[in-house]
Amino acid sequence: MAVLLILCLGAGVLTAQAQENDAAALLRQADGYYAKGDYRLAIGTYLEAAALSRSRLTQSGAYFGLAVCYFYERDMANSVKWMRQTAQVDPNKEISESFYPKAFVDLFRTVRDEVRAKGLPAEEAAAAAEPERPAQKALEPPPAGGERAWEKDVQTEAPVAAPKPKPRRTRREELDPSPLSLATLFKGGHWEINVHTGSWTIDPVLGLFKDRLLDEMSEELQIQMVKKLGQTYSGLIKAVYTPTLELDSGGGNYGLELRYYNRGWAGTFSFGVSLEKTRIRLSMNGSAEQTFTNGAKASAEASAALETSPLSTNFGFRWELGHGRLKPFISLGFGFASFSGTADYAYSGTYQLGSIQDTFSDEDTQTFEELSESIDFAIPQNILIFQLGLGLKLDILKSLSLLAEAGIWDGLLLRGGLAWRF
Repeated sequence: MAVLLILCLGAGVLTAQAQENDAAALLRQADGYYAKGDYRLAIGTYLEAAALSRSRLTQSGAYFGLAVCYFYERDMANSVKWMRQTAQVDPNKEISESFYPKAFVDLFRTVRDEVRAKGLPAEEAAAAAEPERPAQKALEPPPAGGERAWEKDVQTEAPVAAPKPKPRRTRREELDPSPLSLATLFKGGHWEINVHTGSWTIDPVLGLFKDRLLDEMSEELQIQMVKKLGQTYSGLIKAVYTPTLELDSGGGNYGLELRYYNRGWAGTFSFGVSLEKTRIRLSMNGSAEQTFTNGAKASAEASAALETSPLSTNFGFRWELGHGRLKPFISLGFGFASFSGTADYAYSGTYQLGSIQDTFSDEDTQTFEELSESIDFAIPQNILIFQLGLGLKLDILKSLSLLAEAGIWDGLLLRGGLAWRF
């Protein structure tokens, strides 16, 4: 019977030790999620570690992790709740403003001092007086580009006498997020900078307005041809005009973009600001034939083009789908740019009337401002750029990724880029 009792007790000890090992592993896993900025996943893992462990050291680490995570989630009520739990199992815990936001440190010290002032049950006071235990690593603050530091959890051999409590903070002061400031809000996130280049066109949708645009451009060519011939041959009256013209579009885009992921390395939503240079060109090429009532005929080869290269400032939102190495994403944004450019045309041909044959040609380039006056239409000086895209992001390394995207950019845009996340 004694042997059986010893074996049962031994099995119980081994089971309890295995349970504590599992809890410690969960705590390390939760710390990892926290360091990456994935607070929601860290919260769930901290709760598992706290429920599994009977060790004050592990419980203190889990409770404190929950307090920090809820603080960055802007859930002050739950943050204060877990600060109290931390102070109850670890009344001598100290933290530094070097590694945590001042608002968090001040609130933690106030809550801890309130718990001390209320006093501890006899068994908790005895536990606080236990000999010094191994120092516990503090949670690493959310990555923010600065140095990572580790702080030790200061313990004493006897419980510290409860100091006079500081003036009690009001509920408004505890919950007011204003002390966080923008710097604190951005502390938990990561940035990404990317460069990209691509091609621009409206060819797939030219059919929607191609005929009307060709009519306008060919009519302008007819006017210029007749005007030019009228300078040499008087009394010309137009008869039949036959244009054979084709419309084309093309251009390119390149830019530099800075994006912010507010949830850190585990984040999938980001906001970006970019500077973009986009070359947009609409061109017309072909031939035209004009006959006159006197039997004369003029034939010409012609070309015309509108070209602009706006530099725009753009604001965009991006949603990445999933957490694998290859992630599809959706982007949505808008931008503003000044709108200026040139319009040009050139033609050359022959004029024939019986045995008389002559050559003629002309060319001209106008700015958009000059063109507005000549066609009696006010071309806008500023434009709004609308962006909607679908793309793929491939992580080559932890911080380096390739991007490919297709979508709408006041036309159709296909581009690729390289992104560095830090």
